[in-house]
Amino acid sequence: TISFSTFSLLDSARMFLFSLTLLILAYSVEQSSAHGPATALSFGNDLQSYMMLQMDMEPVKEAISICSWINKKTGDDVHDAWFTYNAPSKIDEILIGGRIRGYAIMNQDNIENSQAVPSNEWHHVCITWGHKTKTRVLYFDGQAIAQEASGNVKLTMGGSIAIGQFHQKETMEAIFYDGHSFGGELLKLNLYKRQLEAGEVGKMFSAGMCSDFEESLLGDVFLRWETILYATERHGTITEVPITCPGDHWNVLYFTDFYNKVVDDEILKKMEDQFEVLEEFFGHKIDDPLIQHLKDHH
Repeated sequence: TISFSTFSLLDSARMFLFSLTLLILAYSVEQSSAHGPATALSFGNDLQSYMMLQMDMEPVKEAISICSWINKKTGDDVHDAWFTYNAPSKIDEILIGGRIRGYAIMNQDNIENSQAVPSNEWHHVCITWGHKTKTRVLYFDGQAIAQEASGNVKLTMGGSIAIGQFHQKETMEAIFYDGHSFGGELLKLNLYKRQLEAGEVGKMFSAGMCSDFEESLLGDVFLRWETILYATERHGTITEVPITCPGDHWNVLYFTDFYNKVVDDEILKKMEDQFEVLEEFFGHKIDDPLIQHLKDHH
């Protein structure tokens, strides 16, 4: 009895420590998402570099929006799909390529457009669709460039999502095609469980790659960028690329002993070499609003 009791206590302690570790990890991911530099994913230009998920798609059965910043690296002769969703008997249910002219497909129908997408430049792309509106809309850099009637259709369930490859299987089978890899970079790829409005997509683009505008839509997120970035298995050569954003150097204030303290002579003396502008804010608390102001204006 003593032996069993001792084991139970040790086991409980281990479980407590494991749970505490998970909480700390979750908090660290959340903090790095909110205050750290923007991080993109760069996909190798090969058939081995991809990510794949199989999810319950019921929440997006009647409406979905897919938005991302993309940096295309291939020419216009490549089927460089960076997002696909294939379902049973519905191949190419959703497909978005770096080359969106001819490769912006929703409900198996291509959204006709003539938009050229320059290589080696960051651009913002969104596809939205809703059963209620019976429309699908393609956005490029915040502007609606094509809109079509979608009819009385709904998203087919039971398929798989592939990121970084031209994929045409409804299963998690990793079969891809030579010369059709994405090979570019993605940032802030989010899936939403409703059809975003034009104004929201416009604000998402105008706010820029380094904004936290997406945080205002968290209640509508179906698949979040942070889940893709931190919790989705990577295959092949997929590397993290830090994006330099204006004001990023101020993020260090979140992780110093000065966070939530008032700017005084002691703080100014210790930080005068790098943050002399803090003199303007003598007597102010170093909190989120102040740090955001510093990032926006200094």
